[in-house]
Amino acid sequence: MKNKEFKKILIIGHRNIGDACCDLVVVKPLRRKFKNSEIVFLTSPVSKDIVEGYKGLDRVIVFDKYGADKGIWGRLRLVFLLRRERFDLVVALSSTLMHRYIGARYQWSVRKYLGCLPQDKKMHIADIYIEFLRSFGVEAQKEHWDFDVKAENNFCDEFLRKAGVNEGERIAGILPYSGWPLKDWPVERWNDLADLLKSEYSLKVIAFGRVADDINGKEKLKHLSPSIISAVNKTTLKQALSLIKRCNLFIGVDSSLLHLASCMGVETVGLFGAT
Repeated sequence: MKNKEFKKILIIGHRNIGDACCDLVVVKPLRRKFKNSEIVFLTSPVSKDIVEGYKGLDRVIVFDKYGADKGIWGRLRLVFLLRRERFDLVVALSSTLMHRYIGARYQWSVRKYLGCLPQDKKMHIADIYIEFLRSFGVEAQKEHWDFDVKAENNFCDEFLRKAGVNEGERIAGILPYSGWPLKDWPVERWNDLADLLKSEYSLKVIAFGRVADDINGKEKLKHLSPSIISAVNKTTLKQALSLIKRCNLFIGVDSSLLHLASCMGVETVGLFGAT
């Protein structure tokens, strides 16, 4: 592929935010290699926000598995839509067979390259993607992700001002809640950790994440220490990224914001439980 040029490239990414975040590591190397190509990313509605506007991408196409693209007829509709796009190259990062049916002459599949599921390789998925691209002659190395959160900077400034965080003060972000309670650490321990971060390291502590707007969710929030600045249920995904970018440290359970913080180069500590 040394001298090959493609008019249109489709990247088939993952549905979940954390996985889609890791997928984006392939964008910059592909853009450097194929400067004049249109590069399009396929992902889910939930991950669309972090992918849209990402430097190096031209467009995002949404695969709504539980909505418009649900069932066999929904899948066929999407396949026909993608065939009409006439992609020259498909880069399949997720374990899907969709790339076989959309008419692209060149198909690069991570699953085919590995000969197994990525989780069986005992390597970080970003490192697998870098090796994968190199096998096709695309120069790639580790680098920070480039999320577009400029539009959210005003929100971030205002949020910190209202929370009493002055310019230059050090901030620790924490992620106490995930979508799966088995992953979570008891809230009381987060409160103790926040006290330690403040007393020993002079860090202001901001809690991130989302909880359900029901009695269980309200009970979770009720036990969070009032000394912790709460951004829980108060931000969009990109607003949360803008705030996390200002953090000096981020500590969280195994969930999307933890992986996003790590990708942005914030010093990160992950607490991994059931998974």
